[in-house]
Amino acid sequence: MLNIIHTPYGQEHPYEQLPEERYPRQPLAEERFTVGVVTRPAGAVAALRVRFRIDAGAVYSVEAVQEIDWQQKREEGVGAEFLERIVRIEQDVWHAQLTAPPFGHTLTYWFEAGDIRSDTYTLRGEAWQPVSDWDRILSRSIPDNAPAIQQVECLTDGEHKRRVRLTFPAQPGERFYGLGERFNALDQRGNVLDVRVYEQYKNQGKRTYLPIPFLLSSAGYGIYVESSRWMQFDLAASVPDCWTLEAELGADERLRLHGFTGADPLEIIAAFTRMTGPAALPPEWAFGLWMSSNEWNSQERVEREVQTSLEHDIQPSVVVIEAWSDETTFYIWNDAEYTAKPGADAFQYGDFHFPAAGRWPNPKGMTDWLHANDIRLLLWQIPIVKVLEQPHAQHEADRAYFEQSGFGVREADGSLHNVRPFWFRNGYIWDVTNPAERDWWLNKRAYLLDEVGVDGFKTDGGEHMWSTETRFHNGMRGAELWNEYPQRYTSAYYDFAQTKRNGITFSRAGFTGSQRSPLHWAGDENSTWEAFRHSILAGLNASISGIPFWGWDFAGFSGEIPTAELYLRGAAMAVFCPVMQYHSEYNPTRQPSRDRTPWNIQERTGDPRIIPIFRDLSKEREKLRPYIWQEAQHSAASGEPLMRALQLWYPDASPYSYFFGRDLLICPVVEPGVTHWPCYLPPGKWTDYWTGRVFEGGQVVTVETALEHIPVFKRAAVS
Repeated sequence: MLNIIHTPYGQEHPYEQLPEERYPRQPLAEERFTVGVVTRPAGAVAALRVRFRIDAGAVYSVEAVQEIDWQQKREEGVGAEFLERIVRIEQDVWHAQLTAPPFGHTLTYWFEAGDIRSDTYTLRGEAWQPVSDWDRILSRSIPDNAPAIQQVECLTDGEHKRRVRLTFPAQPGERFYGLGERFNALDQRGNVLDVRVYEQYKNQGKRTYLPIPFLLSSAGYGIYVESSRWMQFDLAASVPDCWTLEAELGADERLRLHGFTGADPLEIIAAFTRMTGPAALPPEWAFGLWMSSNEWNSQERVEREVQTSLEHDIQPSVVVIEAWSDETTFYIWNDAEYTAKPGADAFQYGDFHFPAAGRWPNPKGMTDWLHANDIRLLLWQIPIVKVLEQPHAQHEADRAYFEQSGFGVREADGSLHNVRPFWFRNGYIWDVTNPAERDWWLNKRAYLLDEVGVDGFKTDGGEHMWSTETRFHNGMRGAELWNEYPQRYTSAYYDFAQTKRNGITFSRAGFTGSQRSPLHWAGDENSTWEAFRHSILAGLNASISGIPFWGWDFAGFSGEIPTAELYLRGAAMAVFCPVMQYHSEYNPTRQPSRDRTPWNIQERTGDPRIIPIFRDLSKEREKLRPYIWQEAQHSAASGEPLMRALQLWYPDASPYSYFFGRDLLICPVVEPGVTHWPCYLPPGKWTDYWTGRVFEGGQVVTVETALEHIPVFKRAAVS
């Protein structure tokens, strides 16, 4: 049987199109666009035509062109190995060019192959039109000394306003910062950036897990767009003397803006952070050394790695275990023996038997041992009910209860929405807006906090929303919640952990207000110098955007291990970063190990300096903790970030240099093979953190930078 398949919006992937989509998906009036279509089975159609008409006018046709060399794109990322087991669908791919209808008119089109006809599809002509009565669209609380809006336009089909576009002046040399955790640059002038939560596996470019619609200008103002819908900032990229904001509108066809001004960038950042916060203060133990690896999939392995660290006199503060659960329920320890419960019920620790030969023979004993060594424990989580690959009684009971209770994010027709990205594809998404569902989900994990004594969760994922029309329990739709979802998800876990035992979350994705549930890390990165530089930019942009407690997998977590030099330069920078963590990606137990522990890096590189230098760096971190704790308290109370990009005040400074708290200046070494490094020192006297040498500021100084440390300076008045 012949199938003619055309889905104008495809899977609603934010950045890529399927071959059966329309491109662009919503073309402007009288703009040329492409319709893609696939036919199955392959070879069943010799010719395909597109038939179309404007309104009720005459019908015309155009022949579709077959793409002879079309090949399915290979997806990448953690979990992509699952795709190797998927049977590839054999199909033919076609495309044709059409023209969108004039403004306010309707184009209807369909496909025909012989006597087989597809469904019909419609498209209304939309155009940008100026708006004279701005107050009908905009709600503004912007100080008089902020830049005035020059123009307001709406994208409309004559009946509904779908988007608004605001134009602001851009002064010569004006710089733009923020917009969330951005890896591509510090000063974003000349770039076009969207606000869209997205899981980009490595090489993030302009994409981000953690967008925030807050823009900071060097001209002394900040703009916050109070919306969680899609929007885009064109920062003097298209027109050199202005910048534009384009934003999706909801049913009320209104947009709310907040403006901030101040003599110092910190005033503006703090005002925004307080408005959308406050920033929650993590416990003091969160500012020690974190150790983690996805390969640590047993109690024996975790205890061995921790014991090795202690034997090397490297004191960790936090251990994160990712591969702890059965990878099906995500709340039961691997190899635990138990009798399955009804899906509505929660387990107690005593319901499980942990066999001595299993991977986790005594989770509570392990946790108690970690605590006795002044180490806290975090466990990995995702917000997905996984699709079953093989029978599992407890998961089947949970999934059945989930379905019967009306839980989960829903499609417009009421059916359960399935995950579209490849990571946990076809799973159900936890609807965190449903109080009953939230309680059910978290109570399944209560024994981990109450009885095992874990100290929080690594709340991974959260970027699984693509569809605009999905429904949530609280009445919101996907277009409103796809950005907001990770903030709500991690906030639910954070509140849960705080209520139980002053626990924390460690999250990759987020949005406006994510500072209320700390901490965050930069996501997936390679072990390269380029990725190192991008990660620093990501942290500084996140800090500008109200996320004060941030870290990264220093020296990268993915692929082949870093060089000894990169590892130590990354570790030295992480000493002066809110979160100091090493972590490594899943390596399917291949040898040699790709762990980022200092002992594995030393063994793999053959460089005997790794452990001694790392030990000294970890001890420097311990010495610094009172200062970090003092500055963290100030940051949470004031809204000012811990990491403060030097370029906010001194535009000619390196984009990688930053203040750490109020009194330390950090100049990371981000190139290989150097022994001296140039550092811009602001006006005033500065003392070399390592040698005590005093420098006069207001100039670039070049200092020796042995592998043991990076250039760090403190204000001369600080003891």
